[in-house]
Amino acid sequence: MYQKKSLLKKILGFTLSISLGVFSIGCSSTSNTSEENDKKIVVGAMQVPGGELLNHLKSDIEKEGYELEVVIFNDYNTPNTALAEGDIDANLFQHKPFLNECIEKQNFDLTPVVDLYEVPLQAYSNKIKSFDDLKSGSKFALPNDPTNGSRALKMLENEGIIKIKEGVSLPSAKDIVENPKNIEFIEAEANQLPSLLPDVDAAFINGNFAVAAGLDASKQSIYAPETDNTYVNILACRTEDKNSEKIQVLKKVLSSDKSREFIQENYKGIIIPVF
Repeated sequence: MYQKKSLLKKILGFTLSISLGVFSIGCSSTSNTSEENDKKIVVGAMQVPGGELLNHLKSDIEKEGYELEVVIFNDYNTPNTALAEGDIDANLFQHKPFLNECIEKQNFDLTPVVDLYEVPLQAYSNKIKSFDDLKSGSKFALPNDPTNGSRALKMLENEGIIKIKEGVSLPSAKDIVENPKNIEFIEAEANQLPSLLPDVDAAFINGNFAVAAGLDASKQSIYAPETDNTYVNILACRTEDKNSEKIQVLKKVLSSDKSREFIQENYKGIIIPVF
């Protein structure tokens, strides 16, 4: 009797082991299959120009065997957080200095993939024709993020409008030490600057928001800096994914002739391809 019970236990134990093994293999197979079937690429971008460019190139990404989903963001803070947390596969909205600052402050493990276009930070006005027309009490709006705000202030310093405290790498309005025209500087979120333009004498406005707001650089821009590739906008991804097939497909399609032609034809000098 004991031998029969012992034998029965062994048979049941062996059967259970096989069942668990098959279940484990099944789960592993399902996981691998899921990875192999992951043919969707999710990219975060501002509507202009990233969102428009990506949507224009959707069919080319489909030819590479992937479906493209574009997630539109309206601020500069969320896209890198979404990327770092794995909610999206890549993003297209920022230049290298902005990414580097975000990596340093947030400790995100992100990396640039490919240089795509430069968006010169131009000064726009509905009231004056040049910086020479600025007078005491004039209101000048600036982006409040450190990279673009400091970029604007350094351009004003180069033009002799103000002087900034020495040794400050990312100056803000509080670092202005000389302001002979007594200009009032207003720092605001970059996406709010176009709506502030009627209420100020001039504003530095990022190109993507200028295009989205329908600004005409040929009529409303009073200052455009020379481009030197310092502020080239990039495709960014998680460092671990840089050599993945998804990211390489994005890199190939975004740096294609079709992509370059779309930028040149639609943004006419406000946004400049660099590839």
